Amino acid sequence: MNEHDQYMQDFFEIFGAVERWGPGSEADTLHALGLLPTPPQHLLELGCGKGVATLTLARATQAQITAVDNEPSALAKLTESVQQHDLAKRILALDMDMQALNLADASFDTLWCEASIYVMGVTQALTAWRRLLKPEGYLVFNDLVWLTDEPSQAAVAFWQQNYPDMAPLATRLAQVEQAGYQVIATFPLSEQGWHDYYAPLKARSAELAATRPSSQAVKDIAKEITIYERHLGEFGYQFFILRRKD
Repeated sequence: MNEHDQYMQDFFEIFGAVERWGPGSEADTLHALGLLPTPPQHLLELGCGKGVATLTLARATQAQITAVDNEPSALAKLTESVQQHDLAKRILALDMDMQALNLADASFDTLWCEASIYVMGVTQALTAWRRLLKPEGYLVFNDLVWLTDEPSQAAVAFWQQNYPDMAPLATRLAQVEQAGYQVIATFPLSEQGWHDYYAPLKARSAELAATRPSSQAVKDIAKEITIYERHLGEFGYQFFILRRKD
């Protein structure tokens, strides 16, 4: 096994055992949902992962939900959950890349994307996904933003390497407007949302570190957790609730 294959094996051994693949909580999802002026009827979730937010949205609404991701193991978990909760009539899981969506224009009144828009890039996603929304439809997403004008050197170095597109909140708000959306509301992810992601991740990576102390994947995750523990507040996850402008 080469170095890359070993890294990916370790990476998926860690993330395969945790529920969330990014910061978030049920309460944060429901808070964002409650800020929509009208409840969704036809919702597209992009980068759904294992479907944690998908199930929350399904329980809280009567919407028909299309959930897309291109990681087979995540979709398998979502499909299993859909069957367990008898939601097959309302949730359709699709193996699809968010950067190449074979979906018809104006198909959805709501788009939803938690902790994964960075994969495509915020400005690119805002532009590319707009066609999928019905006139005056809604887009809800969250993303990492800088919350201070003077972040520490350690935080800057880490995020420049891992997410160079990260921007201050004011910049993101301006980009949203330029892409043809109106900001309805915005709010920061709760402390619970961070805990629900990093606590299980820290525990699982520690388990793997005990048997593979030289694993680069384990080391990289440990470094990210350290940045989170020492510098959260200089950066944060921010929810954006938007309306398409027509």
